[in-house]
Amino acid sequence: MAKARFIYNNRWRDGTILTPSSENPQHPVTDTQIDTLSMFYKASSKSSPCIVPNNLGSEKEIDFVGIIAHNIESSGVVITFEGDNVSTFDSGDFVSRTITYNATNIFEFFTAFTRQYVRLKLVKGAGDFTEYPQVATILCGKYFEPNCNFDWGYSEGDLDPSEIEYTDSMVVFAQEKEKIFRGEYFFAHLNDASAVSVQALISLCGIHKGLVICFDYDNPNTESRWVRLSKISQPENYFLNIWNWVCSIEEII
Repeated sequence: MAKARFIYNNRWRDGTILTPSSENPQHPVTDTQIDTLSMFYKASSKSSPCIVPNNLGSEKEIDFVGIIAHNIESSGVVITFEGDNVSTFDSGDFVSRTITYNATNIFEFFTAFTRQYVRLKLVKGAGDFTEYPQVATILCGKYFEPNCNFDWGYSEGDLDPSEIEYTDSMVVFAQEKEKIFRGEYFFAHLNDASAVSVQALISLCGIHKGLVICFDYDNPNTESRWVRLSKISQPENYFLNIWNWVCSIEEII
């Protein structure tokens, strides 16, 4: 089992969105910076290409991209994530990474680049897009890999946030809600450097900001979860250069 990877410092969320190729005013591009499936960007044109640019404010290292709850067509569309140090994306510093299609959510690691301006670009090889391109959340950043993986004995399953109420005669009335994946993972023997990174993750994300945990970076699309920390558990110093940490997560829906 490969070591888990975390992507918690979402550079896309902290950047300044630039003018896209088109935009439905009811579903603006800024919605791609929000950690929810309920709000999303939607293009106002089916014409190719669809371009969504972002100014990260300064040069940032990027080796991971997540494209959440998209409606990109399964064939005939080239997906790229591009970077440059000018907003026109036409300098000698221009770089492009081709992203492999996956239905619903895309998670991909690639050779790192460091640029200030980045953009998601969708190009239909022939004709217009079938539907107006749509994306809920975009993530990009640099992954963190602890020095060790979580131990056996982890737990996974569904959390049921439904609410129930009893009548005087003990009849149950339920307000049923969608179940949420939850997991709890115990990392033993983290070194000092990994503990510092975990503390940075907790400080930045708390229990409200989204992050990605990938359980197998060779298969990121099937082994990644977009989650929040369900509770805060700080790393505990067990011995010199040895820390333990319980990572508790719940999926964002």
